[in-house]
Amino acid sequence: MIKEKKKITAYNYKKPFKLVLQEYFRTVLVSFLLACVVTTILSIHARNEMIKNLYENVEEQKKIDKQMAEQFIQSNSNLLTDIKDKKYSVCLHIGSLYETIGDYEKAQIAYESAMEKAKPNDYTAHYKLICILVNQEKFKEADELLSQIEDHSNKKLIKFKTRSNIVIGDKYYSIGKFLSAAKHYEQAEFYYNKFKKQDKVVAESIRNRIINSYMKGADEIVKMGYNTEAVRYLKKVQKYSPDNLKVQYKLGIILSDSDPERAIEYFEPLLSKIPQEIDYGVYCTALMKAANIADLEGRTTKAKYYRHKIHTIDLFIKRKVIYKNDIDVILDTFKIRKILFTYPLKAVIKFANLSNTDIIHMKADFVLTHADEPIETITMTIADRKHPLSIGGYMSDGFTVKFKTKALTSKELENYTIKIYAYKDDKFKTLVSEIRVPTRTFELSK
Repeated sequence: MIKEKKKITAYNYKKPFKLVLQEYFRTVLVSFLLACVVTTILSIHARNEMIKNLYENVEEQKKIDKQMAEQFIQSNSNLLTDIKDKKYSVCLHIGSLYETIGDYEKAQIAYESAMEKAKPNDYTAHYKLICILVNQEKFKEADELLSQIEDHSNKKLIKFKTRSNIVIGDKYYSIGKFLSAAKHYEQAEFYYNKFKKQDKVVAESIRNRIINSYMKGADEIVKMGYNTEAVRYLKKVQKYSPDNLKVQYKLGIILSDSDPERAIEYFEPLLSKIPQEIDYGVYCTALMKAANIADLEGRTTKAKYYRHKIHTIDLFIKRKVIYKNDIDVILDTFKIRKILFTYPLKAVIKFANLSNTDIIHMKADFVLTHADEPIETITMTIADRKHPLSIGGYMSDGFTVKFKTKALTSKELENYTIKIYAYKDDKFKTLVSEIRVPTRTFELSK
């Protein structure tokens, strides 16, 4: 007797074990990935809120501290009475109260009294007094206080003098007295070098302060016409930063009138490194002056070399270099449309040629940065032989730039910037524009 085969239906179908196992793992994997995405979004949002709250809390705490200090001082009007008879810790606390409310003169009195009672090798009161004197711009008194303490091999003393000189230098720098700032930064470096174990970040921070101060100071001195002094300070910078191209360029500019041949020595290596930042007119004028000097001195071969150099530089600039002032960049439109929980960025940008020759080949890198960190780059051809960028300041057609990067919150958009680098040769890219995301005008559509 033949058995009739049982008909398989949706009610009696039994899945194979392997298929059940696959479906189970697929479900677990999808659930895991979904949980990861949700957790990431929530953690980013929580981080942003935490940072925001942290800054708000710091400012709020300062206000609270000031209010409490004011209330305490008002209820104890005789804080400075018999200050010399009060303990060291009490004097420090009183000074801190007055410092909190910004009454530096009374804080100075309290810290001076604390300093007199300080134990040997305890420089807490000394440092606080230095800060108070600097806030009042009493630089002479601060310097006298530092010079009164004799140097000896003590870590606390070295730390105190290092920090104090940095504080004084920072204040000088903030009010535009750059050379005075540089001298104090050098003093800070002198004391910091006495430490056997040094932090590279601290050492570099002091060195950068010295470099920036001397460079700013040199700029101010040049404006007053003291070029020789400016050269002296820039050469000091060279000792700290021998490969600093900005220093070499400044030296070339300053020496272009008084010593054109020496100026050329500074300009020449920069042509292969940062030609887009060199003032071609100043360089060529220095070459012409150097050629005339060489002719007068009978060095005809050198004179020919200088004149030929002018011609080769002219060709090099036309073929390879874009100057910032050659290009005008206009943000035509900027749209940020909300898609689900993200904000894709899209911009339409136009270019105009402000130079004196047509630009027949040029590219541009559109670099999206977040908190000054590059996160995405889009490269586009702006001009070619068929579509040159003509002179006259006429705007090109708009170039639509769509970034794949998506902001997760509208608040984050405030930290986005589009940096635009134009170039004929990708070795010499010129930053021609920085466009901040216009958050107040962006378009939102759900």
